[in-house]
Amino acid sequence: MRVESLFSVKLLQFMRILAILSRVPFPLTDGGAILSYNTLKHLHKAGHDVQILALNTKKHHQSPDVLRDIAASVQTLDIDTDIHASEALQSLLHGESYIAKRFESNAFAKMLQKALQTSHFDIIHLDHTLTGWYAHIAKEALQGLKPAPKVVLRTHNVEYTIQERLAKHEQNALRKWYRKHEAKQMKKVEKRIFAECDGVVAITPEDAAIIRQMGYNGALEVIPAGADTTEFTRNPDVKRLPKTLCYIGGMDWLPNVEAMRYFVREVMPLVRETMPEMVLHIAGKRMTDEVRNFANERGVFVHPDVPSASVFLQTHEILVVPLLSGGGMRLKIVEAMALGMPIISTRIGAEGVNVRDGENILFAETPQEFLAAIQTLSNDDAFREHLGSNARKTALEQYTWEAVVKRQIAFYERLCSRQ
Repeated sequence: MRVESLFSVKLLQFMRILAILSRVPFPLTDGGAILSYNTLKHLHKAGHDVQILALNTKKHHQSPDVLRDIAASVQTLDIDTDIHASEALQSLLHGESYIAKRFESNAFAKMLQKALQTSHFDIIHLDHTLTGWYAHIAKEALQGLKPAPKVVLRTHNVEYTIQERLAKHEQNALRKWYRKHEAKQMKKVEKRIFAECDGVVAITPEDAAIIRQMGYNGALEVIPAGADTTEFTRNPDVKRLPKTLCYIGGMDWLPNVEAMRYFVREVMPLVRETMPEMVLHIAGKRMTDEVRNFANERGVFVHPDVPSASVFLQTHEILVVPLLSGGGMRLKIVEAMALGMPIISTRIGAEGVNVRDGENILFAETPQEFLAAIQTLSNDDAFREHLGSNARKTALEQYTWEAVVKRQIAFYERLCSRQ
């Protein structure tokens, strides 16, 4: 037994990993890209052979060259995942999830089959549930192979819960019905995908619990996202503007748009009434017209394209994360923690991050609670510094990318030792 254990450790000092991506994760302007890119970067940096097959969507189209530094090889396939009404209707009539269907490509499946026929891998790393359709493609291609690579899904969210939460707050009756329908279909898809994988990596304990409730009994590990604590370190040369709230995120992601709609319409009127000097700055790529138009509200400023998330955060006093729906984990919370920023968030917004109310974050759910938290942080300099200092300590202890990916490697090694 001892000899077998030592042999396994020696064998797994070097792993060949085939990463299947739902997009080219670049530039690093949203949480999904940051998670995907840094996971592969640090697997590669740890000495493992990382090869990438990526769908190259119209929305996030990039040259494969942007990933050359984090992988031994990169292949991409152009795909149109934009939403088309006729295709959505067809999926509806066939009882399919249109969210998942948009990422299915027979041409990409053939690329995957060829890669598995020509090279041996230890791990097939499916990045994001939207690549889950390729789990059964990989399993079929690997039939009879011993030892067979382990197929692992790295989730960013449990996708169906996002649609459920969006439906809960949707005012339009037709959109509400459609989101409930899509949630139901996506849940079926995810349940099937999980069953086809040898292991699943969840990003939060909440997501892991839901995955178990869906009937998955395989290997399951909770591994959070991390933060680049070199980039997200307080720069004394960056001047912080007093009496400023901020939010940053991908502004084409519906939960982010919903969060800003709620905050601008429900919270900011209370803030303006009692703290007229307090202003809100919203930043994010791919900003919708609705978010841009928030700048018409008094005390609200929008920034469609900021060169540095770190500088933007450091320029402002308090980060607000008023998410009402969504899933997974907000990387911007961890990055703001690394900067020592005080943060006010809903509990949904802070899912998956090891925080405690009043210790390294403040929780708020209602407009009145957000107002009270803003007033507390604005009026109490010592408490604001205390909250930020504790947040940075937590980030440095638990959320460096090196520590996060080390846990992922250990999970891979345990899976590979089970033949």
